[in-house]
Amino acid sequence: MIRIRSIERTDLPAIVREPYSVTIDEPGDDLERLGTLFESTGFWQEDAGAVAVDSGGLKGTIQFFRSGPCIHGYELGYVIHDKREWGKGYASAALKLLSDRLFSERTNVVRHQLTISCGNVASWKVAERCGFVREGVLRAYGFGNEPKDSFVYSRVRGEFEQDYR
Repeated sequence: MIRIRSIERTDLPAIVREPYSVTIDEPGDDLERLGTLFESTGFWQEDAGAVAVDSGGLKGTIQFFRSGPCIHGYELGYVIHDKREWGKGYASAALKLLSDRLFSERTNVVRHQLTISCGNVASWKVAERCGFVREGVLRAYGFGNEPKDSFVYSRVRGEFEQDYR
């Protein structure tokens, strides 16, 4: 069974290896700083948060944060920490669970979006399995000295409501 759950202190040594998997504002690559952030928020706030992807132990993390000041929604991002665990459905299940939870709990949110590197075919499939629709391309988007193009995918409240009628 795949589930999402609150992040626990015992998860931090695995999370620290994925610097932006639970925070978007700063890298979480220092265990002491990551612990301080965990103690202050538990990685769950009104407009940003992260949960663990669990299936008999930590498999990865998934987070959300405000897309932008004029967008009534969240950007979601996920990572399965061990490449040997990729392709087993953890990301798809966690994405759907978190998206559903956020739409259920936050009625003012009308949109969830994903920004996925154009070359990341596996992640496109995760998004599409969860009902996200490709909208377009953000050119030269992302981290690094030479940012790559990325697709934008979205799932909107009406689609969530349609799924549960």
